[in-house]
Amino acid sequence: MKFIFLQAGIAAALLLSACGLEDSIPAEMVQTDQSRPLSNETSLKADITLDVGTIEISGESSSKLYEIDLEYDKANYQPEINYDQAGSGEGRLSFKLESSNKFRSQRQVNRLRLNLSRAVPVNLRINHGVGELRLALSQLRLTGLDLEAGVGGAKLSSYEPNATVCDEVRLRNGVGGLDAVGLGNLNFRRLDFEGGVGGANLDFSGDWKRNADIRIQVGVGGVTARVPRGIGVKLTAEKHFLSGLQLDGFRREGSSDYYSENYDRATLHVTIVVQTGIGGFKLTWI
Repeated sequence: MKFIFLQAGIAAALLLSACGLEDSIPAEMVQTDQSRPLSNETSLKADITLDVGTIEISGESSSKLYEIDLEYDKANYQPEINYDQAGSGEGRLSFKLESSNKFRSQRQVNRLRLNLSRAVPVNLRINHGVGELRLALSQLRLTGLDLEAGVGGAKLSSYEPNATVCDEVRLRNGVGGLDAVGLGNLNFRRLDFEGGVGGANLDFSGDWKRNADIRIQVGVGGVTARVPRGIGVKLTAEKHFLSGLQLDGFRREGSSDYYSENYDRATLHVTIVVQTGIGGFKLTWI
């Protein structure tokens, strides 16, 4: 309980810092772009950090390994873009846009558009501070996704099956809602979601290929999970006394385990562990 309110207090302070201060240094906007042709890379590891602004990431079937289109406030920020290649053939892209100026402009003027090649497997890590985030992951060969969002809304979509096994998906949300559609297409083994302040809609529709483990930790705000009817679900709930648990079509076994009515006859199964906060958890079928 203390953790939840501490998290809420920190998040609220960040929100006030981001939205309530006057700009001390006027923004001076510039635009830059960078790309790299697809060569002999066997995979790509992309590490993206942006403290204030909008991030848009998508997959492209072009001849480029990556394409960066960046508009940023030159008066307060200086981008760091680095690329190298390991002996194993793994390409490593690092992008950072952070300001060391504590009186920097707090307006969300920075904008990053990143297109990644669909031709090579991609491990994607994103650390985002304040602003909007949009991930269009359709047809990306995703081997891992680690997303940490601070203050602002986040949208994630995957409308095409991932041809590569994604070992782990980690989604951590601070203040603001998260909407994710087509999570079943990511072909993940394990998915961890950690909510802060704000609700989340987790849509697990898609072309399921394997059994999977899902852990959902709810902070202040509710989480709704939508699961295909053909998937057998075992859910273990660790309920907080202020939280609500809404399940349709489940039988209870023991004090905290629930099994979907189709569990025994389903071909694919997921195990969901839910630790609920104030907002509660709801599972619906699609």
